[in-house]
Amino acid sequence: MPSKIIQVREYTVKAHKREIHTRIFNFVCKKCDQPTQRETFGVRPLYCERCRPPQAPKKSAVPLRTRKARPMTYKSDVDLANSL
Repeated sequence: MPSKIIQVREYTVKAHKREIHTRIFNFVCKKCDQPTQRETFGVRPLYCERCRPPQAPKKSAVPLRTRKARPMTYKSDVDLANSL
């Protein structure tokens, strides 16, 4: 089984290198019906690289550094602690 060393970008964990195990699949493309060979680390692909080339990971819709809402402190002219 071929293996590759890939560079993992920093998301929520510190950037590091990871070894992934890839397999070479021989299959018939679902779109063009041609016998093809494709190397992947996931499940068996359905399409060849001409019909569906590898794509970059999609960007997340939520910003990475969202701030939580802080409780507001209000100053009042009335002192509730001493009014009783």
